[in-house]
Amino acid sequence: MTVQSHTKSPGLNGAASSSPAGDIQPGTNQEPTSFDEPEYTLWDRLRIRITGYWASFLLTGTMIPIASSAIVVAMYFSKGDLIQYFSPFMYFDLHSSWHLLLLAHVLTILLWLVAALICYPFATAESANPGSYGLLKARLCQLRAKLGIAGSDHDLRMLEKKCEDIEEAICEICKIHDESPQKMDNYGNPAARITALTSYIDLRKMLYLHPTGLLWAFGWGYCNAWRLLHQAEEAIIAFDIKEEIIYEAMGDKMALQGSAIGARDELLETLIQAVMVLQPAAGIYLKDHQSNKESIILTALKEEAFEEFLSRHGIPIQKDNNPIPDKHTARSALRRVKRAINSLRDRGWEGLVRARNRLLASIAITGIVTHVLLCMTILNYGPLANTVPNPDLVAATAFYLVGAVTGLFGRFYRESMAKSTVDDFGFSTTRFIATPLLSGLAGVGGVLLTVTLIKLGGSGLSSLNEPGLEQIFKLVPQFLLLAAIFGLTPNLLITGLQNTAKKYESDIQSSKIIEPGTANSKA
Repeated sequence: MTVQSHTKSPGLNGAASSSPAGDIQPGTNQEPTSFDEPEYTLWDRLRIRITGYWASFLLTGTMIPIASSAIVVAMYFSKGDLIQYFSPFMYFDLHSSWHLLLLAHVLTILLWLVAALICYPFATAESANPGSYGLLKARLCQLRAKLGIAGSDHDLRMLEKKCEDIEEAICEICKIHDESPQKMDNYGNPAARITALTSYIDLRKMLYLHPTGLLWAFGWGYCNAWRLLHQAEEAIIAFDIKEEIIYEAMGDKMALQGSAIGARDELLETLIQAVMVLQPAAGIYLKDHQSNKESIILTALKEEAFEEFLSRHGIPIQKDNNPIPDKHTARSALRRVKRAINSLRDRGWEGLVRARNRLLASIAITGIVTHVLLCMTILNYGPLANTVPNPDLVAATAFYLVGAVTGLFGRFYRESMAKSTVDDFGFSTTRFIATPLLSGLAGVGGVLLTVTLIKLGGSGLSSLNEPGLEQIFKLVPQFLLLAAIFGLTPNLLITGLQNTAKKYESDIQSSKIIEPGTANSKA
């Protein structure tokens, strides 16, 4: 890898940034780059828009079967009135079920295209999860400052030609490779610096090259971004100043208390010992948690007192000529502790995203099956009548709506009782979307199952002695009550998904920094 010679030129906000020396002509004034400069080329903008729209198209597709079923039912119950509005544009047989379904699906496709355009922001990194994106940008700025990259956050510049921070990070890697081993040891762990810089570059490239797409629409982009950021922050421990390391270690100690990590006590002991190696005086700030912490502090104080006694009496002190590896080992131990905490958070976020995407897939499949059954039912009844719609479909629709409404109220109650401060990447919203779909189907199926079992059981109800669906799908208060009761049953399934989400949220919450004394009182 060859590196061109660079000179520092004014960057954004007056920050120094590197640029090729050959680009500066003598006698010309270099103006600071303005934020109005285009960020992407025309082709890049087109690619990003198409990628984002395609992701939004697929994301909204999970709800389209439900919307299509609603359009079909509305057009069927309108007795041809809605179809007449489209008769000036094309011919439609008002009595044909096929024409009704064809028009309903054309309207569904148009609605899908418009909905994908409206929901386009939900396929972008900035708007799909603005809270997580804001934290990522803030932590990325801190990472850039610790890595000593002078270039500002050039979100309005092109990747390699206009993003000097990435260009400078690449140059830093090249300089580390070119430096002598002695200089690298004094400067810090070269492998760790390369790891931090490459993670920074990968994260910046992902945010720049792929600001829209399926990664962000379905949440995996945030998981990958946080994993890269955590990897860089862990590597910085190998060469950061001791004050910053102690600060982070104290936060990690508070995060470990009450966490769901199995080796929590062992990690706490490792953290305290590593801090004592780096800075023995910091031991007084580590509140008593480990039983042997006092012995560690006492041993360090005894060693300092003994060395001071020998120096006062002129006795030569035999020290290790290379004490640096001990501190390097302590830094590695702190990296291991940080890795354990970050792994718990990463696994929790990945579990929430995976559960949400599986539920979205279930919604799409269930909606498609329901829509196909509805279309087959309408075609089975033959030509449309000009009078009252088929009473069986009216009753089935009423059962579906009653079950959906009661299930939705039950979901509202359960969600209102839930207490969580963890970002679940839209999992709770997805549960709300799934509830009316499943509850409506449960209401219709519950009525069908109950009445069928009563008939098979030889019940004495005279009204149920005659066979046929017309005796099942009819609007009577008893059947509406059955639909309402069965509409609450899908909440049992969704509650199981909610409990799974609570486990992931609890793991993430337990790894956050908590105040002393609250570890055992968390809900």
